[in-house]
Parts: sequence; C-alpha cells; structure tokens
Amino acid sequence: MKAFITTATAALLLLVPAAFAADRKPDTAAPKKTAQETTQSVHPRAKARTGTHSRNPATPIAPAAQIQARNPAIWNNPNVHVANPRWLRGDRLPTQYRQSRYYVNDWQQRGFRKPPRGYRWVHDDNNNFFLALIATGVIAEVVNQNDRDQQWRQHYSRRYTYNDDVYYQSCRNAPDPAGAIVGGLIGGLLGNAAGHGGTGATLAGVIFGGAVGAALTSNMDCEDRSYAYRTYYDGFNSGRANRSYAWRNPQNDHHGDFRVRSYYNDPYGFRCANFTQVTYIQGRSYNASGRACRQPDGTWAVVN
Repeated sequence: MKAFITTATAALLLLVPAAFAADRKPDTAAPKKTAQETTQSVHPRAKARTGTHSRNPATPIAPAAQIQARNPAIWNNPNVHVANPRWLRGDRLPTQYRQSRYYVNDWQQRGFRKPPRGYRWVHDDNNNFFLALIATGVIAEVVNQNDRDQQWRQHYSRRYTYNDDVYYQSCRNAPDPAGAIVGGLIGGLLGNAAGHGGTGATLAGVIFGGAVGAALTSNMDCEDRSYAYRTYYDGFNSGRANRSYAWRNPQNDHHGDFRVRSYYNDPYGFRCANFTQVTYIQGRSYNASGRACRQPDGTWAVVN
C-alpha cells in the first residue's frame, strides 16, 4: 500500500509541470521598435501630414498663413517656419510692417485713395500695399503686387527692366560722368527699383526702352546720356509739372532741357507723366515728347 502511494505521488509530480508548459503559449511578439525605427516606418501619406520627411521634428510647424497673421507670437518666433502669407482685409499686420520704413508717403502718385483719418498706407517686403489702422494695424484695403502686375501687362503689354534700357545696352562699359549707372538711376539696376529719399518720397529709377526710348536719345553720345538721365530721374520724381531740368556736357557743350508737362493717373491707377525735351547737339536743336508711367515695381518706364 505504501509503495502504491509513493508511485502515484511521483507520477503526479511529473505531470504538473508538463500541464503548465502545455497551457503556456510561446512569446512570438516582435521586439519593440526604437524611436528612430518608429519614425522611419511612418506611412508616406502620414509623413506628408506631419512634415517628418523634410523637417526637423524639433521645429514646430506653423499653422495656416492667416492664423500666422493673427498671431504675432508665431510670426515672431524664429523656431517656427512661416510661409509668406497673403494678407487680407481684416487681418492684423505684424508690428514690423508698421514701422516708418514701410510707410507709403507717395500714395497719390501710385493711384491709391487718400487714407481716411487714423489710417496709413504701408507696404510689406514683397511690395504689396495695405491701408491699415495706425493704432492696431488692422487692414482695411489691400493692393497686391501680383494683381498690379497683371493689370500692367493687360494695359501696357509688358514690363520693362534695365536690360531694355537703350543707354544701359549701349553705354554700360563707357564713361559715366554723371553717375547714371553707378548711382542706380536706371530702374532696378542695383536691385531695388525704387528707394526712399530723406523726405520719405519715393525716388524711382527710369527706363527708356524700345523704339521710343531709342528715338529720344538717338542724337546723344554715351556721356550726353549720362547727364540727360540725371534730369529724367530728377524730373519724374519731383512731382512738379513744368519745372525745367537742364543738363550740359562740358566736354562737347551738348546740352538739353527736360520738363514733365503734366502728371495724371491712368484708368488702372498707374501714375503717368507727359514730358517734353529739347536737346542741342552740334548747334542743332531736337525736340521730342513722350509719356512714361510707373510700373508696379515703382520704376518710370517710357511707354510711348
């Protein structure tokens, strides 16, 4: 009897571990991925949403442009990537665009309406213009550069650059006694089509391009044109009709007189000027007239 009990107990002890082993399932789960492996396995469509494919994950992603416009903390945060927003009516301009260097004092020459009391015209770094409340920067009216470019091309066919200017084409390697080229009197030559004088008025470069520009300066040599361009630049930017701007070349005694006869805004709101000039070359006088308008970038371009 005792021998039977001993044998049964031994058999039971052998069966119990086997039962537990059969009941336990093998651990087949994959090992946990590292943070780097997890990032690499993100679906491409998810990457497009999160920006992990092209941006450092430590750099926060800015919200939509108009949210940026209304949140100065985002706009002024150097760690946030901010796209150039298209400011709309009702948006609040950032403080940086309400500084004096962004003021537009020649709004009338640009064809803009007179600012109501408490408002001011300003521009941004992309040459868009805004009529905004002085106190808060809230925008009441927008004039976008792209819209102005389209209007210009519809009305005047094309935009002119310094490469179209007949003086620059013919004389850029010749002596420049009046500093027309060095001084950036030709529109856009030194990077900015228009700058600002000490009074805040815009001083815009000039472009005499095409057949009209060539005809106006055809009797002048390169040095004559250098002096003449100084009078064009001063005359267009003065805003004073019928004022005489004279030039003289001391090397050959060629001289001339330039006058803007009238200023006006065309139907698209571009500032234009009718002008005349008389030149005296080798004892003969040459009379010419034409019309120039300010392109969206601010330059004065002879259009006919």
